[in-house]
Amino acid sequence: MHLQQTFRAPEAAQYLGLGGFYFNGIHLGGISSNQGIPFFSKQGKEWIHAHTGSKPAPQPPCPPNAPTQVTGLWELPDRAVVNTYLSIFTTSIRRYVFPIIDEAAFPDVVEKAYNGHPDQADVVCAKACVLAFTCIQVHMEGQLDIQPSLTVRADQCAARVYRLMPTILASSCSESVQVCTMLCMYNMFTGNVAAAATYLSVAYRFVTMLGAHLNPVSMDPTSDTDNPHSSQRYLRRVFWHCYMYDKDISLRGGYISIINDDYCDLTLPPGYKEIDGFDSFKDGTDLIPGDMRLTIIKSNMIRRLYCAKAFRTPDVDLLKHIRELDDELDQWRISIPPRYRPSLVSSYRMELASDWNKAKQAHILVIHFEYYFLLSLIHSASGRCRIPASGGVDHRASVNSCQCLALQASRTTLANLPVVSQVLSRGDFWYFIQYPLSASLTIFCNILTSPLNAQAGEDLELLQRVPRLIRDMCAVPCVSPGDNMRIRQVEQFVEELLRLGRSAVQEAAAEG
Repeated sequence: MHLQQTFRAPEAAQYLGLGGFYFNGIHLGGISSNQGIPFFSKQGKEWIHAHTGSKPAPQPPCPPNAPTQVTGLWELPDRAVVNTYLSIFTTSIRRYVFPIIDEAAFPDVVEKAYNGHPDQADVVCAKACVLAFTCIQVHMEGQLDIQPSLTVRADQCAARVYRLMPTILASSCSESVQVCTMLCMYNMFTGNVAAAATYLSVAYRFVTMLGAHLNPVSMDPTSDTDNPHSSQRYLRRVFWHCYMYDKDISLRGGYISIINDDYCDLTLPPGYKEIDGFDSFKDGTDLIPGDMRLTIIKSNMIRRLYCAKAFRTPDVDLLKHIRELDDELDQWRISIPPRYRPSLVSSYRMELASDWNKAKQAHILVIHFEYYFLLSLIHSASGRCRIPASGGVDHRASVNSCQCLALQASRTTLANLPVVSQVLSRGDFWYFIQYPLSASLTIFCNILTSPLNAQAGEDLELLQRVPRLIRDMCAVPCVSPGDNMRIRQVEQFVEELLRLGRSAVQEAAAEG
């Protein structure tokens, strides 16, 4: 089952994009890139009705992701608030994972923002950088325990940055790179993939203007890249984050990937593969989220399975690409030390050692779920193949084998959900939700096509865990009523999958 978002559009045009999920050549539906809410196509609803005797319940409309209106007269948060968030960031593990600011230069940026001439472009960029940083910190760390008059909201900080964008777009400087990268990250982590895609495109253009898409060592061996605070090294880390977000946005929203690998130097940072590096931290450590080797495989997968050309690929060639990508993914898997290596054994349960720090636990969790997600996406591309009613035995066997692997990866994803709420916070919800949603849809389709299978009951039990995950990850009150409503709609969608799955099992049992 391939899960991919399509842009929210009027009913007549909603299903025209490449994005969507398929089963036996049938386009069942997609996920709104604006809202992050799954939907079924007309063909998908008919297919579900034929297998369950029941139609999916209509989904209530969800408020659009309209920009927050600026309220209040302040231009910048109180400087004490910014300084507190900066202290939290520079003393946390998060600074090694997310290069949201150029730490060496940021104190000067803050000084310029608060004391510079307000009409100068560089001062406007500095103000936007401070606001974007505060926005990210409020979202990821939560509100500070300070007097109410100093409290700021992430969406209000973002709204003020949006008003400064004309100046940002005209300034290809380090502050502009930071602003656009942080806005991309903020929108990714709040579920607004469409906005994230827009800010990513600007951020990456700035990155290329500053040459960070190329390895500074290969381009200039005399550059001061050994200095962990060098601007070149910082911008190179920003490039890798842009690369990661680009491939994620392409899969989540069906958007065209804006980063062409052929124009980039994809040499990884020294020592990047050493997972045990998470046990200790020092300046110079590069702990990019997830695993960039998996992201490179993801890029290859998009190019060979999920672009316009790939959707015209004959079934035989499509299955060949699937086998080759599966080999690449397995080579990555066996390169991981056995203690941390994902497994497809049906009884496998992920264990996070209590003596691992939070960053290492999050890293191991993310690479496991990324591995299962990619394995499922690679093999579920076979769902675009139509199995002939007669003949084509080898073809049928290949497709069935792919579907079995996608199903096993999805089952392992849902079976390991209980560990998620121990590690990730509510701020990670919209970024993480793709994994259980994709797995749920794959398992749902298998229940509908094999309702009398012995594992159908176990699969329904796995689906029951997803709403609980959503509740656990959203224990902290949401920022806005609209956010609450979107999260509830995701929960309701999974509950609807459960209802329809049970209907399919009951109808099949009644028919004998």
